[in-house]
Amino acid sequence: MSTSSGFRLSRRGVIAGGMAAPLVLPSGIRTGHAQSINKDRVIVAMTQEAVQFNPLLYVNTGTENVPETCMFDALWDVDGAGNFVPNLAVRVPTKQNGGISADGLVWKIELRSDVKWTDGQKFTARDVEFTYQLIISPSIAIRSRSGFDLIKNFKVVDATHIEIELTKPYIPFIWAWQNMHIVPAHLLSKESNINTSAWNSSPIGTGPFILKQRVAGSHMIYERNPEYHKGAAKFKQFIHKFVPDQIVLYGQAKTGEVDYMGLAGVPSDRWGEARGMADRVLETTPQPFVQFIYFNCGKPQFKDPKVRRALYLACEMQKSIDDVYFGTQVRTLSYLQPTHWAYNSKLKDQSANPVLAAKMLDEAGWKIGADGIREKDGVKLKFTCSTTAGNASRQNTQALFQQNWKKIGVEMEIKNMPASVVWGEYTTKSQFDTLLVAWEPTVGMDPDYTARCHSKQIPVKTGAGSNYVQYENAEVDRLLEVGVTQGSIDDRKATYARIQEILDEEVPFAPQLGSIQGNLRKSQLLGVKTNGYIVNAVWNLQEWYWA
Repeated sequence: MSTSSGFRLSRRGVIAGGMAAPLVLPSGIRTGHAQSINKDRVIVAMTQEAVQFNPLLYVNTGTENVPETCMFDALWDVDGAGNFVPNLAVRVPTKQNGGISADGLVWKIELRSDVKWTDGQKFTARDVEFTYQLIISPSIAIRSRSGFDLIKNFKVVDATHIEIELTKPYIPFIWAWQNMHIVPAHLLSKESNINTSAWNSSPIGTGPFILKQRVAGSHMIYERNPEYHKGAAKFKQFIHKFVPDQIVLYGQAKTGEVDYMGLAGVPSDRWGEARGMADRVLETTPQPFVQFIYFNCGKPQFKDPKVRRALYLACEMQKSIDDVYFGTQVRTLSYLQPTHWAYNSKLKDQSANPVLAAKMLDEAGWKIGADGIREKDGVKLKFTCSTTAGNASRQNTQALFQQNWKKIGVEMEIKNMPASVVWGEYTTKSQFDTLLVAWEPTVGMDPDYTARCHSKQIPVKTGAGSNYVQYENAEVDRLLEVGVTQGSIDDRKATYARIQEILDEEVPFAPQLGSIQGNLRKSQLLGVKTNGYIVNAVWNLQEWYWA
């Protein structure tokens, strides 16, 4: 919902072209009134547009997971019950089946021999090795190298067997591979620059669907891959449609113009109505997403942790959940959902305390000027807040926080843009002041947050990672490095509890809520399974079918 982008076609340029193009879909897709069901086709619509299709580069989670699911495969997936299930691998390696050594350092993986790329070439262990080489290449803007940077030796035994040796145990390694999809060596090895490759906009994968057409700003059309190794999809054509305005999209879901409304989903104030609609199913599912105010620590206003914490304390966080989201979301004080096993339940919510917030800003030297705005050393405590244009709930949240901050002498200007712009280089190159954004943990459901807040994961400084707030704390770095090696669940809980305490004190990002999504589908669309372990509503798309 919004994870650096190597897509230099650039995202801004793509959108500029897309906005100029008419939003015209193929005949029968856009009528403005109820339609009969076409059982050969499924239309999924979202408020955010997918524009980057290389699964190794930056991904705007939620929407760009859709082309990833359509066109690519990982070694294994995770199902709705939280079980890892084999995909390109024959089995998921464990210590019990001999796939992982007793010390956790050596992983032996057997690959399927019946998988083909959609251009007809055979998938082999060479593709996995090549994908790993791209991930660790310093010249490529990889979304995350967590775990892969610990690989000491990567050995291709033969076409269907690989052995990986780590320098030290890395507990989330299984999640790292689940979250990383494999790309074709026979095509990308010929490219001089993966970041700017034309392949990124028209990729070849091993997945259940093949991209046939993309109309920027409107939709993408996929057709079924008849030779998919897990079985061909149960319908012929899949359309991923983009409708920037959440209310407009909800209207299309009501009339039947779209079959499934995902990502931001049904506006919170319409859940009751949606539940009562004939021939519709509202599926409410907790997601790994946590919504934050992101403070750019590289900007002079936000360098002092005391300022960031004061701004956090001034916000009416619970009121935003009660009034803006009608109580449909849950309050969290961490980057984790409150139901996560590593969540620090000892954290106390001290938000909505404008008196204390003003006092802290006074103590930090930010005094109210003649214009009513605080300033220090010639810098005004004045900034912008950006999020996806057309997301009504986020826009109302911004308006509330804007009022909260005004009361303590802080001026915030709302500066929203299309999703593909705000989550492009504006975010990945840390050009923003603040963002209202929802992120998930970067290594599946593991509590590791290295890519988001380790000082070596600031993409504008190191070229990798997703620490877009430019947060640096040596103790957090140390704890993150320790946490991924600990075999004891109790030790890990203690480590991540301390990380959460420090983040609560220094507030590089201010947690607002844990996401519960309300996605709407036609009741005749079956096989759809919710999955609270990943941020991908279409994770089992090839299993969907019409009654």
